[in-house]
Amino acid sequence: EHNTGYKRADNVSTYQAKFYEGRHVLGKVAGLMTETNVIGWIASFPIPEVIRGINAFAEGVKETNPNATVEVVWTFTWFGPEAETQAANALLETGADVLAQHQDSTATGIAAEAAGAKWISYNTAYGKDAAPEAFVTAPVWDWGPYYITVVESIVDGTFTPEAYWGGMETGLVSLYELQGDIPRTVEQLVNEKTMEILSGSFDPPVVEDKFVDNIIGTVSP
Repeated sequence: EHNTGYKRADNVSTYQAKFYEGRHVLGKVAGLMTETNVIGWIASFPIPEVIRGINAFAEGVKETNPNATVEVVWTFTWFGPEAETQAANALLETGADVLAQHQDSTATGIAAEAAGAKWISYNTAYGKDAAPEAFVTAPVWDWGPYYITVVESIVDGTFTPEAYWGGMETGLVSLYELQGDIPRTVEQLVNEKTMEILSGSFDPPVVEDKFVDNIIGTVSP
């Protein structure tokens, strides 16, 4: 099993999650929370998966706050606390009061907390202990349901290689509960949009070859 891969063989599958679903919902939260109308995104690498997630987030921002922009700084890291801190501080200096990210360190959250800004973490909610005043929520990835299905298929002899792409309805993608003094209306919005995605009545737009129009990229992909 190759996560995010694209090459398959008789005994090799690839798998990926529709991370953009969670990103879109959290973009709506960021759009409602910003007071400066500047939201910062600390981006990892300009690959389709990352651009897709930023766009989904920005589309969510636009739906709740058409006056807000998402400003992007690329660090070219998956885990680089020093570079991520520098990127976060650069965005905070431009007036960003909500930060989101696509890396695995808590550096962005720590910088946000020091500046009195808010932070949407990445991948898990482990960062809430590193920056408890800044932490709002996070998209959460849980590969367990998929791994169980794969192991069962190997055990019963039904395994076949595939390109798997699961979303919220599979349990792979979810959202950590909102933290802090979050208005009830924001919580209701998150729940309603999540239910629309789960039911299949809504699917966030997927754009991965360019930025949507409310994104400002300091380094163009």
